Amino acid sequence: MTTYTPKNVVITGGCGFIGSNFVNFIHDAWPNCNFVNIDKLILNSDTQNVAESVRNSPRYKLVLTDIKNEAAILNIFEENQIDTVIHFAADCTSTRCYNETAEAVQNNVLSFIQFLETVRTYGKIKRFVHISTDEVYGDSDLSENEQGKVEYSRLVPGNPYAATKIAGEAYVRAYQAQYNLPIVTARMNNIYGPNQWDVKVVPRFIEIAKVRGEYTIQGSGKQLRSWLFVDDASAGLKAVCEKGKLHEIYNLGTYYEKNVADLAKTIQEEVDRQLGRPHEEPRYKSIPDRPYNDLRYLISIEKAKNDLGWEPTTSFDEGMRITVASALKEHKHVKMHVAIYGGKGYVGQELQHVLRAREIPYVLAEKKVGFDSDEEVERELALAGVTHVICVTGRTHGPGCNTIEYLEGGADKVFINVRDNMYSATILAHMCRKIGLHYTYIGTGYMFAYDKEHPIGGAEFKEEDEPTFFGSAYSVVKGFTDRQMNYFNQNGWENLNVRITLPLSLDLEQPRNLLSKIIKYKELFDIPVSLTILPDCMNAMCNLMEQRTGGTLNLVNPEPISLYEVVKIYKEICDETVNPTPIGVETERAQQLLATKGNCALDTEKLQRMAPMLSAKESLIKHFNEMKTK
Repeated sequence: MTTYTPKNVVITGGCGFIGSNFVNFIHDAWPNCNFVNIDKLILNSDTQNVAESVRNSPRYKLVLTDIKNEAAILNIFEENQIDTVIHFAADCTSTRCYNETAEAVQNNVLSFIQFLETVRTYGKIKRFVHISTDEVYGDSDLSENEQGKVEYSRLVPGNPYAATKIAGEAYVRAYQAQYNLPIVTARMNNIYGPNQWDVKVVPRFIEIAKVRGEYTIQGSGKQLRSWLFVDDASAGLKAVCEKGKLHEIYNLGTYYEKNVADLAKTIQEEVDRQLGRPHEEPRYKSIPDRPYNDLRYLISIEKAKNDLGWEPTTSFDEGMRITVASALKEHKHVKMHVAIYGGKGYVGQELQHVLRAREIPYVLAEKKVGFDSDEEVERELALAGVTHVICVTGRTHGPGCNTIEYLEGGADKVFINVRDNMYSATILAHMCRKIGLHYTYIGTGYMFAYDKEHPIGGAEFKEEDEPTFFGSAYSVVKGFTDRQMNYFNQNGWENLNVRITLPLSLDLEQPRNLLSKIIKYKELFDIPVSLTILPDCMNAMCNLMEQRTGGTLNLVNPEPISLYEVVKIYKEICDETVNPTPIGVETERAQQLLATKGNCALDTEKLQRMAPMLSAKESLIKHFNEMKTK
């Protein structure tokens, strides 16, 4: 049998569960190979899943991009003289596959087709290992005499994820037939091991076992699963790459099976043992079965045993010991790399403080939308090696005028306003969708104002509400931009449109900081308004970005507060010399301000469900006490 020897290998999805374990395994197994890990860091991916020794190796590179990003992929292939591809990248998350099936098709089928096209264009790949799943065969019977599915068994997908994988396999066959691409396919069993996403059953049960909680069992708990340890799976893929026959399919699995209830018992015993405490029997709670929860996946691995000389060697108990030991350790996480547009402004600088504190890698984009050509902007973005983009671009002032009044005027001001406050945000959203990046647009709530339907102290403006305040050129254009962002909020699209208002930080050296300004005022409006306290809200936004959340969100602290009350709290805690006079809502001056300014209260019910935070008053008291201590 001829053995294939790879030299320069691309591994897609190498920061995910199976991919990262394969990277850790194969780096030592192929000591003369160079590796490029391509990953877009979807929900279950983390750059730190790859071992530190591998990350520091001169033979390893990480490039963060989507496989549909043709410019970046071709650049990787050419620069690194890639001859081998091991393709893991796929979206197997239940949220996407079951609730946002169109987006799962986008990731697992359409992006994969684009990747195959790029491989074909490159023309120098000698071996391509495509990772599929045993779920393509559909359900197996629970009877003892049930035979494992073989590679030519009928494909009967029982869930949307399996359907996308069958579609991917269909295109593998097509590209093999049409272009003779050198592809070998591996259909893998249910795998467990370190680095698995915490919503999956093994890591979830380990967390329950640590606190001796109640195990939630879907349905009867009798669903049988084969349990293949991830290092055995990696060894199988190594054998497929080295010895597999081109255009063939190989099942990689195990005949060891255990139901979910028995799995919980094993995990509880192992966690108790490693924590050095007496064992307690697990307690179970039955919950409704999830959709598409097949009873059993049983596959035959005889072809891999006979043709590749591979079969699993790790016992279930040993694999679980390794898995639990890894789960009980502290782990650092890096789940996104960020490009910032408009990062040198006030909000952009505060955002950078938060990213640095969280040790989230980021770059400031050099190209400027509306100044550089769209082609130059897209080229830089495609090759930036990031997973997320934050747009903080916007125009609120200019030469000779430090307020939004700068944007009032003739055609020249309209051009600046539209370019910086609408076009830049919209074109970046299009580019991110095309390249496959999560996009966050930091917009504004300065397009709403108290009215009869939303009086002071009454109903607050919700995410689905359309703008109501058109008292400035700035608010008009920003309102259009907010509505345009709704186009990108289709089900599953990774576009987060956050509305901030009256952004306040704790940096009194920053002249554009709301707090720096109002503590110097002699008079202050005393009506409640929504505030975006930046340290709180930027952290909440980062949490949502890591979860790849999309949609529109009012990003303000709960419970409106007046600017007068803000300064009054500051006076009590930090500086008793501050002493402004309140402008009450009943005064003629206040009524003029209400008519000409976008004062409003934004509803935070959705935000509190997704990323709870302190009310504005609670947060200010906390932060002001910290300022006083410093």
